[in-house]
Amino acid sequence: MPLKWTTKSNFFSLFLVFLPILFTVVVFLGYSQSKMVYYQSGIAAMDRQLNNVIQIMNMHNEQVKTGIHSFTEAEKRIRKLLSTPKQTDGTLDISQANLTLVEGNELFVFNSQGILVIHPSKEGQNIFNIGNFQGNNFAKKVLFEGNRVVTYTWSEPDTSQQVNKIASVKYFPQWDWYITLVSDESSFYEQLSQVKSFLIMLVSVSYLITAILFYRTYRKEKAFVSSKLRSVQLAEVNQSILKTLAVALEERDAYTSGHSQRVAYYMRVIGKSMGLDENTLDIMYTGGLLHDIGKIGIEDSILLKPGRLTEDEIEVIKSHPVRGEALLRKLYAHAASKDIAHIHHILMITRHHHERFDGTGYPDQLKEEQIPIMARVAAVADSFDAMTSSRAYRRGLSFSTACDEIIQNAGTQFCPKVVDAFFQSVSEETYRHAHHISRANELLQPIVDDTEVVYTQQPIRG
Repeated sequence: MPLKWTTKSNFFSLFLVFLPILFTVVVFLGYSQSKMVYYQSGIAAMDRQLNNVIQIMNMHNEQVKTGIHSFTEAEKRIRKLLSTPKQTDGTLDISQANLTLVEGNELFVFNSQGILVIHPSKEGQNIFNIGNFQGNNFAKKVLFEGNRVVTYTWSEPDTSQQVNKIASVKYFPQWDWYITLVSDESSFYEQLSQVKSFLIMLVSVSYLITAILFYRTYRKEKAFVSSKLRSVQLAEVNQSILKTLAVALEERDAYTSGHSQRVAYYMRVIGKSMGLDENTLDIMYTGGLLHDIGKIGIEDSILLKPGRLTEDEIEVIKSHPVRGEALLRKLYAHAASKDIAHIHHILMITRHHHERFDGTGYPDQLKEEQIPIMARVAAVADSFDAMTSSRAYRRGLSFSTACDEIIQNAGTQFCPKVVDAFFQSVSEETYRHAHHISRANELLQPIVDDTEVVYTQQPIRG
């Protein structure tokens, strides 16, 4: 029997598989959101610096309007302000403009014709003609498309290394100047890079932990299924043992041979007449086969005694329902949990098939509806077969005489509802059929003639 994962395990396994994937997605979305926040924060910081430059230019433009300075003088002052050499620490500190440029940052100005008005190394050149700078692409986005934030790739002259740049542009229409502040894109995410490394490590660890959990779960499930398989196999073996014991019990006495099979058959027929479902009928049939299993431990000197029993011997015989229940409980101890309800019904049939409807039966003196319905059916089927079967000390009753006994004891020994179902379903034909199927299959020998199959039965002593 192959190992199969249970539904619960399947769900847990899927959960283990999807958990790190879900975690990765959440981390990725969180990282992407954080990256966007850092990007927007970096752009905002660049805008603030450019706004400071615009304020300085507005101040100089006002001085031109009031005649304090000429346009040429004002432009010269701005050029000087924005072209201040780098300090010893490598930064370009334009304190009057409240503008600080760090390594990787660059400030330049060009006009609507693309002429670089201010640039650290290419001042006076046309931005459209600077290929390495990707001037064409950059200028088009600013001048023709109106973009104020542009991302482009810069090729380092010495190393040809490709560097992603972000440029923020402010237009000063009074002078037709496009003031541009450029920064390395990587500088936006310097703080986030450490977080990124940590998240990658965290995701990797989550996959490792998931793999370990999945392996441990698989091992536990494999052990559980193996244990369950052994339990099922043990239950099947026990079931075979029980049925073998039931047959062996009857073979001890030729006069009772086939009794359990007939009782099981009658119970199924009666139960079907009562409208019980197939599953319940199967349980009743098994209960019928095993109802006398408790007699297996009773000595032959009592069980097979041809004469009348003593009071003590009768008490021993009357103990077989309790003995049978105890034996079945031991043999069914390792049954699967899904079979517990079925086993309970079989145990109740075994224990209570000698209870009487009026409460004078044994072993628990249950009465009426206190007696499980399957046990009430077993009581009728067991008594009917016992009455119609021959014993060493008496011949069995005829079908009609046994039926009269059943009617007379309805409401006292037998449940009236079960008696009604008995007479609706058990006929003389049913009775004869029961005696044909009562013994092992080898007792039925098909004889084929020209037109039909005729079954013969070895004679039953009686």
